[in-house]
Amino acid sequence: MGLVRSLQENHYTQAAIAYPFITLFSSFVVTCIFTRVITGIRSTISQNNTDATSKTPNKVAYWVPWVGSALSFAKDIEGTIKKGRDASGDGVISYRIGPSKYYVVNMPSLVQQIFAQKSATLNKQKILEWFMNTTFADNYATRDEHAAFHGHHSALNLMLKEDFINEATGKTARTVETEAARLVTTAPWATPDAEGKPLELWEEAGKVNFNSDGTFDVNLYQLIVHYMGQVVIDMLWGKALIKNHPNLQFDMWDFDEGVHHLVATVLSKVTAAGRKAVACRGRLCEAMKEWHEAVAAKQRGENPGEKWGALDDISQIMQDRVKVWEDNKASEILQKTNDVSVLWGVNVNSNKNVFWMLLQIYSRPELLSDIREEIAPYVRVSPTAERGADGLPKLEIDVDGLAKNCPLIKAAFFETMRMNMSGLGIRQVIKDVVLKESAADAAMFGKKRPQAYTIPAGTTLVLANGTMQMDQRIFTNPDKFFPERFIEEGPDGSPRVTMKNLHTFGGGLYKCKGRYFAEKEVLIFASSLLVMWDIAPTEGEEIVIPQMGFAGASRSPVEDIRVRLTRRYN
Repeated sequence: MGLVRSLQENHYTQAAIAYPFITLFSSFVVTCIFTRVITGIRSTISQNNTDATSKTPNKVAYWVPWVGSALSFAKDIEGTIKKGRDASGDGVISYRIGPSKYYVVNMPSLVQQIFAQKSATLNKQKILEWFMNTTFADNYATRDEHAAFHGHHSALNLMLKEDFINEATGKTARTVETEAARLVTTAPWATPDAEGKPLELWEEAGKVNFNSDGTFDVNLYQLIVHYMGQVVIDMLWGKALIKNHPNLQFDMWDFDEGVHHLVATVLSKVTAAGRKAVACRGRLCEAMKEWHEAVAAKQRGENPGEKWGALDDISQIMQDRVKVWEDNKASEILQKTNDVSVLWGVNVNSNKNVFWMLLQIYSRPELLSDIREEIAPYVRVSPTAERGADGLPKLEIDVDGLAKNCPLIKAAFFETMRMNMSGLGIRQVIKDVVLKESAADAAMFGKKRPQAYTIPAGTTLVLANGTMQMDQRIFTNPDKFFPERFIEEGPDGSPRVTMKNLHTFGGGLYKCKGRYFAEKEVLIFASSLLVMWDIAPTEGEEIVIPQMGFAGASRSPVEDIRVRLTRRYN
């Protein structure tokens, strides 16, 4: 009783009772300071441990218990990783985010070791299930309908087959040969009060202005991504999809603008971009459900409905996926959410990369001239003066020659991905795994000798692609657009393009299934527009590259760029 009375009479206790909020705040501040001191000392000890052949990855110091580095990651994930990497000089650094530990990899040699691991050691299945639930709202159907989902996944493997690549690139090239001149068509009216043809959907998106001198002012980002999307979606899903859902792409790109808000569930409800993305996702799901039902009806020998027409222009891979869903009796939510994810995934990277690639090339007259000279034998105006149905000139595209004999434009594509793609490769650690730095990487990071790190089971590995791509130790002058960094001399003395330490397509078990088509697709679109169009700023003398926004994978511009287009051939 005496001790209790003594505590009650203590003036510190009385002050705490009298001012509870001040007491709680003071206690929180003291706890944060104590946490920062302890974690800082531990981090310093780890940083100074440069002699041992193996070490525990440095856990970056933080202030708030349990929360760890979560606030820093939410504010600026790339800046946080860059700061921790530079401070430690290590190939692996560790972060506490809530109850979990994340090990972030920053060295190319360690990335290659991760790609070599089997799924029993490193796995991204649970990450995928989480992503499909938070981003596409599949209510964990990807997890619960295992057979149907993996059947769909196997069908996508057709994108790696030579037959698909040849079919898809061939159809894309034949379409672009006509459509390149129609990036912007002719004015829809002869005089302001006259009636004429309606704008194409991509022209609406690009807010085209038809000038009296025959030039066109456009919002380039929206124009390019919608134009490419129209061609690719028509080629894969057939023309009836956009015909019946003309707002499909508008919803898809608005969804993309808010997709990073969906990953954090709270943001999807409180931010305008998050709420908009949710609404767009709902409409996209409805469109893909209707398309699937129409195609499935035709496959059963039933009439899909007059508005869907013959449905005879759908690619084999998309027809196969419909059959997989039906054969496995997939639920509606699994079908439509996964189909939306594929629709988005097919467009989100390639289309943006062509936009950024064109801007970089057009803003460098010497590079533009060199690339046009390189591609001239393989992408040219029809030598027989053939024209499209609307009278505009056609191109002739040799896809194989373009892909095999044009290293500079291919290197420009790789350099574009390096500067503008910033996805994170995430793996769940199933079994303990040891990663060892190569001697070359250790020297590059200024270390005395390579060190090894044990990554424990139950944690998460993160490949910091964006941070590595902009690391001056890995890529000299990373802020400079320099395609030649990816060109080297081949065994026969001719120039050869290699990705080197660029891992934008992933690797190992989880390498992007559409990478081979994506590479040729980008070359076809970029080269055709370089041949057919001149681009200049609407104001000033030079094209100014817009600021890049957040990245889920490929970045969008913070603001679109207004440019003037001139068709080079009439």
